[in-house]
Amino acid sequence: MKQIELDDRIIHGAISLEHKGEYVKPWRINYKEKDFYTPNQLNGQAEVPAGVRISFLSNTDKIKLEIAPSPLELEFDILIDNELFRTIVVDANKTFLEAADLPNQTKRLDIYLSQRNKVELKALWIAEDASFQPFNDTRKKWMTYGSSITQCYLAESPSQTWPAITAKELDLNLVCLGYSGECQYEPMTARMIRDTSVDFIHLNASINSYNAETYNHRTFQAVVIGFIKIIREKHKNVPIVLSSSIYGAHRETTENIVGFTLAQMRDEVEEVINIFRKNGDERIFYINGLDIFGAEHGYLLPDNLHPNAEGYKLMGQNFANAFKPYIK
Repeated sequence: MKQIELDDRIIHGAISLEHKGEYVKPWRINYKEKDFYTPNQLNGQAEVPAGVRISFLSNTDKIKLEIAPSPLELEFDILIDNELFRTIVVDANKTFLEAADLPNQTKRLDIYLSQRNKVELKALWIAEDASFQPFNDTRKKWMTYGSSITQCYLAESPSQTWPAITAKELDLNLVCLGYSGECQYEPMTARMIRDTSVDFIHLNASINSYNAETYNHRTFQAVVIGFIKIIREKHKNVPIVLSSSIYGAHRETTENIVGFTLAQMRDEVEEVINIFRKNGDERIFYINGLDIFGAEHGYLLPDNLHPNAEGYKLMGQNFANAFKPYIK
């Protein structure tokens, strides 16, 4: 087999790549500034490669991907021409995955990395006599920022998260900034979005701030407004969709320590959009999270917070339908 270099020509969906000796580590922040993403690189979530994939064109009938040993089980998806071919589970401390029965015609191959645990890549191999070409993704780049509900730990597999499903439906180049527990609207994340070339931005607000009781009625809107203002410093005409939380069970009517219910936070998120539009921003839009996943879908929340695999598939389809008017 012949080795293919692992670099940004074929690794898509990462913000940066760290070269660590023989390994390449995808990050969903700029790793050179990682110390500024407190605490601990967003509590380790920036290292988890949700939405990151290796993409190339080849007629190879086999592939092998070497990885660093992990103390945790890792899951990968192989897609052929944007359709799921196989999910491969790599046991803890194992160092490779492979598939030896691929169709031998020229095709686009995507290897989606785990959305649950960090992955360090060592080497990619294809058949010795196979053709190879990096996938030049010219589709519109979409960046989505959110919580664990955007990282999608409980999705059936890495390519079946709601952002991946939405990206497939709308033919978008996905960059997923779903950080479990860490969607707190920090200025460093706003700066990163501002400084990244992108065609369409989606931001989700409220569930992490509700659960962590981060902001109160005095501070919540101000933080969200400031976050968007930072993004608008460079992305002046890029469509931004701000969505509120999906259905949150008891949180809808139960006040947290700072006096917020999730329903109240949803109202404040919508008011943020009204403020921007009143002041001349006609490229910012609101989606009510209940229109994506409402009370009628509560049976798909096994822990009364996170959707299960079926719930994420539903969200993927509903977000695709909701985003269509804003992607032009």
